[in-house]
Amino acid sequence: MEKLELIEGKVDWKGMSAVKGKHGGTRSSLLVLATFGFENVASLALAVNLVTYFNGVMHLELPDAANELTNLMGTSYILSILAAVLADSYIGRFKTVVIAGCLEFAGLALLAIQAHYPKLKPPPCSIFDPTSRCEKIGGSSAVLLYVALYLQAVGSAGIKAALPSHGADQFDEKDPKEAKQMSSLFNGLLLAVCLGGVVSLTLIVWIQDNRGWDWGFGVSSIAMLLGVTIFTVGWPIYRIQASQGTSAIIEIIQVYVAAICNRNLHLPEDPKELYEIDHDKEAVMEVEFLPHKDIFRCLDKAAIQPKSTGQYGRLETPNPWKLCRVTQVENAKIVLGMVPIFCCTIIMTLCLAQLQTFSIQQGLTMDTSVSKSFHIPPASLPIIPIMFMIVVIPVYDRIFVPFARKHTGIPRHHPLATYRSWPSSLMHFHGRGWNIGTKRYKYRPTNPVALNEKDQGMRKRRVSLTW
Repeated sequence: MEKLELIEGKVDWKGMSAVKGKHGGTRSSLLVLATFGFENVASLALAVNLVTYFNGVMHLELPDAANELTNLMGTSYILSILAAVLADSYIGRFKTVVIAGCLEFAGLALLAIQAHYPKLKPPPCSIFDPTSRCEKIGGSSAVLLYVALYLQAVGSAGIKAALPSHGADQFDEKDPKEAKQMSSLFNGLLLAVCLGGVVSLTLIVWIQDNRGWDWGFGVSSIAMLLGVTIFTVGWPIYRIQASQGTSAIIEIIQVYVAAICNRNLHLPEDPKELYEIDHDKEAVMEVEFLPHKDIFRCLDKAAIQPKSTGQYGRLETPNPWKLCRVTQVENAKIVLGMVPIFCCTIIMTLCLAQLQTFSIQQGLTMDTSVSKSFHIPPASLPIIPIMFMIVVIPVYDRIFVPFARKHTGIPRHHPLATYRSWPSSLMHFHGRGWNIGTKRYKYRPTNPVALNEKDQGMRKRRVSLTW
């Protein structure tokens, strides 16, 4: 009888130890990729076309519409940090994805209902007519709008925080074959985002512009429902990470708190005197170990053991807010070293926010025709870089990486990749969240330009959208 190979730290849907070959692997990761793709089908059109909905249907001024959108997007990305902590520490990643998916579906469904019934939105009015006095949304209709929008934002935050990590849970980083598959998973997630984005920026945007916003939101909600359904279908074959009682974010915060508390202590010359779990214990079979590195030495103070502990041996259960493992400190050092990359994403996302707000509204005043029968929706313009990424990602994953691995001898998968798979995503989330404060002042000065361009748009000859 063949012996079952159990996977440490992972359980199945019944709460029993997951079995390799029966749970997880490429088969279950494909369901994760499909779910991520459908989520982006449902949400990306909102990111690029919602300012048009605010301005044209809800009759908000252009600066207010732009600020509402950037506030919504920034809130969603910042909430993803909280969602990641809750998923890792208390709820679990699988449950977080299901709950978040249901919340996002509910928000999109409410938007579709409001867009369908005239009593739930302001009367139709031409915002381009300077003589018209358009009524802005207010009262209970405004409450419904913001409840729907932020339900969608909370749901999107939960999925972005927990779904990639759940996908990584389907692979065992200690298995060389599965470690390579895990590395490809993250490239696959980005590819799924792009493929879902293409559908969203073409089909969903076209439906919103030509068939009505109620149809557009309705199709988005159906896409989200399909994503949640596909994800839950894989429940029996998933490897599920049990709630850990802590998260990577909290562990890094603990390092800084402990380093501050121990700031007056003297660093030992020998790094071996810093606190670490004994390697000969049975418990270390499931624990990660990192070697000490002589960088950011100020953080090493978080691992300085009190002198009294040396008389009685290592502490069995130290207070994590006062004493941290060397491995925990090294993880914090790695994230700290990525701060310059994080700062670069802030600048990049400031430019992206212009593309999905002011540039979209400018495009509405321009000539969008490519031929007599074909017009490009302004909200579909971001498809150009997305199409480029769809081509580049498979080339990178299947050609460049194997070539570089062969000629450099550096393995494709690093054993630390799993633990640190979340900082790269959170950096992007932080960058988008940073825009909450900066955009409010960014769009006010550009409003007169927008109005001037609208006036020019009334003229017989208009500038082509290709510019």
